[in-house]
Amino acid sequence: MIIEVLLLAVIIGIGFIALALFLSAQLKGFQSEKQVIQVELAHKQQHIEQLVQSLQKDLEVRQNEIRSLEQDRTKKFTELTSSLEHHRQLTQELQVSTQQLASILSNNQLRGGWGERILDDLLRSNGLVEGVHYLRQQTQTTGGLRPDFTLLLPNHRTVPIDVKFPYAEIQKLAQAETKAAKDVHAKQFLNDVRTKVRKVAEYIQPNQDTLDYALLFVPNEMIFSFINQKFPEVVDEAMSLKVLIVSPFTFLVVARTILESYRNFMIDDKLRDIIGVIGEFRQEWEKFQDEFKKFGRTIETLRIGYEALSTTRTNQMEKKLLKIDEYQTGQLLNSTTDFLPSHQKTSRPAPLLPPSQDA
Repeated sequence: MIIEVLLLAVIIGIGFIALALFLSAQLKGFQSEKQVIQVELAHKQQHIEQLVQSLQKDLEVRQNEIRSLEQDRTKKFTELTSSLEHHRQLTQELQVSTQQLASILSNNQLRGGWGERILDDLLRSNGLVEGVHYLRQQTQTTGGLRPDFTLLLPNHRTVPIDVKFPYAEIQKLAQAETKAAKDVHAKQFLNDVRTKVRKVAEYIQPNQDTLDYALLFVPNEMIFSFINQKFPEVVDEAMSLKVLIVSPFTFLVVARTILESYRNFMIDDKLRDIIGVIGEFRQEWEKFQDEFKKFGRTIETLRIGYEALSTTRTNQMEKKLLKIDEYQTGQLLNSTTDFLPSHQKTSRPAPLLPPSQDA
């Protein structure tokens, strides 16, 4: 009975020891896993910090871009406000001019000066300088014609402008009371405009460095609108004669369009010249390649000849030189005695003189 109790106690003790060992092993495993987890957490934390730093840098870049865009927007808004204010002032000036139109148009001398003043103000307000970008009252070489303004373009080309628009009949039209009288003055006004268009077309002289277009400037927007609404056919006739009827609002647009079109035309000419040079270069390059290939074939022939001289011919000549050396040293004579019968082999007396080195 005591033995069984002792045996049971031993078994229980062994069980506790095994359990302790098992728990110790598990604890070590947990500690090892804990270290691995800590290392992984440290790596993840480092990676997260790097991501946060990258996001912060990217956020700073975006904030800088937003600030730059905001500054640019503010600048453009300021420029737009200034431009609108400038146009508002210009509109007010035009309104004042329109109000004074009736009194000015009644005087023929002031009529032309008024149109020149309006166009000159437009040119100056947009940064154009007289003598640099345009000329006034410049007489053409052929025919003695003198347009009121001459726009200066690159390559010494010009665009003539006339500002003396016929107003007399439109004044009478505005003052007429009956429809018949209005029709008469309207018909006469149309004839005056056609006559003026034909006269402006005479300014077009490409052989005198003018472009194929001339401008007829109408200093008043209401008259310009009246022409386009009531007499669109005269606008088409002017276009057929390459005369562009413009107003204060459309003049700069048309003038800049002509300038840009002419610049593009010049660029096209330069591009054609460049393409021609490229074609010539291609031809010269093909000739160079042909000559270079011929030169390469010549070099290859020389290389083959050189290899033949440095190998086969050299070896053959060296063999001949060896034979010559054998003759010089007498080895050939000794070698022939080896083939004689034994009774014919006699000792030959040594020559009195050594063989000549020139032999």
